[in-house]
Amino acid sequence: MGQKTLSSGQAVALVGAMQFVYILDFMMVMPLGPDLAKALGVAPDRLPWMSAAYTAAAVLSGLLSIRLLDRFDRKPAVLLTFGLLAVATVAGAWAVDQWTLFIARALTGLFGGPALALGMAIVIDSTPPQERGQAISRTMLGFSVAAIGGVPLALELARLGGWTLPFYAVAAMAALVWLALALILPSMREHMGRDAAVSPRTLLARPAVQAACLVQGLTQFSAFLVIPNFSAYFLLNLGYPREHLGMLYFVGGITAMVTMLGLGRLVDRAGPFPGLLLTTISVAVGMTPLFGLHVLPLMLAFMMFMAGNAGRGVTLAAVTSQVPQPYERAGFMSLQGLVQNLAIALASVVSSQLLTTLSDGKLGNMPTVAFLTVLCSLGVLGALSLLTRRIGQTVAA
Repeated sequence: MGQKTLSSGQAVALVGAMQFVYILDFMMVMPLGPDLAKALGVAPDRLPWMSAAYTAAAVLSGLLSIRLLDRFDRKPAVLLTFGLLAVATVAGAWAVDQWTLFIARALTGLFGGPALALGMAIVIDSTPPQERGQAISRTMLGFSVAAIGGVPLALELARLGGWTLPFYAVAAMAALVWLALALILPSMREHMGRDAAVSPRTLLARPAVQAACLVQGLTQFSAFLVIPNFSAYFLLNLGYPREHLGMLYFVGGITAMVTMLGLGRLVDRAGPFPGLLLTTISVAVGMTPLFGLHVLPLMLAFMMFMAGNAGRGVTLAAVTSQVPQPYERAGFMSLQGLVQNLAIALASVVSSQLLTTLSDGKLGNMPTVAFLTVLCSLGVLGALSLLTRRIGQTVAA
């Protein structure tokens, strides 16, 4: 019998499921913030530190794994890292105060970063370059599905069964995905044919990689200045009903999913710039409630932000997938994850320092944070121009 192979569709389905678990694991802590504040005594202006714990640990694991991930068969490597992510998620349900939750989130990030880097490398390995925009957009649907179904479900589970129930539910889903990976994923060793030393230094010595990291860093920094604070700001400052919060994320996730599918096709046909311009405008419009400008209904503004942020992620991922060679893809994706997590951790720290808790319990100084988000989003446009030029120079050489 011939060796089992993996089609692009199978890769997208498996890694999309991984993406769903990973994103839900990360995202659910933010909208659960008010529930965690009551149960564990986490102050509203310290909720971003939970994101920082997750991402800082992912940065550490990224540094350690860049040299290692492309040296091994993709299958056992992804089974190990994703399995440990599931175990660490269970540990989150055992937290007794904000510091034990902080440690549990750090452990989850420690294993989640390398798992997702391996998953994205599997998709790129299995997909022809001219089809990667659509493949990446379908893989990243896990983000939207997490927002559409996962986050509202987590909110409802927490309301019905306590804040620990969402952690157990995500761990159970992770176990099912792990089983599917074990049964379907073949041995993947083709990238191991070239004996090349991949390290942060060798990758970062290349101008195209430097530009890809700049694009990634600016994009994630701009988004996560505000993402961890949405639910607290909506509930505390704008008086949005807690029972409607799940529906807000549901509608935002639907919008993001539709946008990602459309942007994937647009990138493959027209290049990245038209899509990035549209999504940057959408992100800026989505910031209006945070500026105190009630020119749009809150749900519509949130939909604009979710669509813009998800759409630009697909656009930029399709471009950066052109940078690495096959023998360094997992290492490159790990480096991109490292930069992403550094940017998210920095954004969490910056937002927590800029924001204040007012005497009435509301969050103060949000317009400053929103302005910084818009400014960095505009910077992504210039960074993408630099990246495309450097990719062109690499191809020409």
